[in-house]
Amino acid sequence: MIKGLRTFLYELKYAFVGMKRHIMLCFSAISAIGITLLLIGSVLIIGLHVNYFSNDVQKDLSIHVVLNEDIVDEASIEKVKADISKIKNVSKVEVSDKDNELELMIKEKGEAFKAYRGDANPLSNAFFVYVKNASSIRKTSAQIRKIEGVSSTAFGGDSVTSLVEMLNMIQKIGLGIVALLILLSLYLIYNTIKTTIDSRSDEIMIMRTVGATNGFISNPFIVEGIFIGLLGSVVPYLLVHFGYEKLYESLDGKLFTPMFSLFKPSVIRFEVGLSIIFAGILIGGFASLFAARKYLKMKR
Repeated sequence: MIKGLRTFLYELKYAFVGMKRHIMLCFSAISAIGITLLLIGSVLIIGLHVNYFSNDVQKDLSIHVVLNEDIVDEASIEKVKADISKIKNVSKVEVSDKDNELELMIKEKGEAFKAYRGDANPLSNAFFVYVKNASSIRKTSAQIRKIEGVSSTAFGGDSVTSLVEMLNMIQKIGLGIVALLILLSLYLIYNTIKTTIDSRSDEIMIMRTVGATNGFISNPFIVEGIFIGLLGSVVPYLLVHFGYEKLYESLDGKLFTPMFSLFKPSVIRFEVGLSIIFAGILIGGFASLFAARKYLKMKR
């Protein structure tokens, strides 16, 4: 245990010595990583909200299925319901009898329709069908329309499906941007550690001569990369921590309408803030590991 502690302290000291010797290079890498992690944090915040908005829209999106006038008994209604439930994209089917349909019409079109309550109700029984994937709602609606006993189907229309498709596209673009930014971060730290290793080639040769293992030689560089990534994540974390809180307060917790409610600052601080810190540490560690292993492999 004492030996392990001594080794760790040596690696820590050696990492700091390396950073001190190449302070301008490290500062440049830390600055670049900081900007990259800030962009990653911004994209993550946008992505979280887009995903939340998309799920919220899809959760309430349904197909209104009107049955034929002769579908009145419970057995016939249940048969049509079972046929609809077999469609892959269907997640839930709710029955809306003719009386409920009339009440919805009264609520939507006015109290004049109250005159049709009771035996005068001309409406048919219906279903509200909820889907798993809102982007396929048009196809699902067409499949339901073909089922025997179904008179007509209706859903939110092109505007709703276009909104869902747009939100899904933004999510995919966001993931692509995050992937590119992570690759850029890896490249920046990789080059920094590679330059540091090249400048210490004589020291590495001496250590190899006295029998030092590859792990003993490469560990200080990995620690150095972790520190660069960690230091680079500090400013982005603080900007996300305080910046989002100010944004949340200035927008009163919503984006344009209450329908698009923003995440509370505590959620963003925890999920995005910690993601930035862990991303900095992991990117720094892995980039340094790749650089050290590649160098040691070439110089066998």
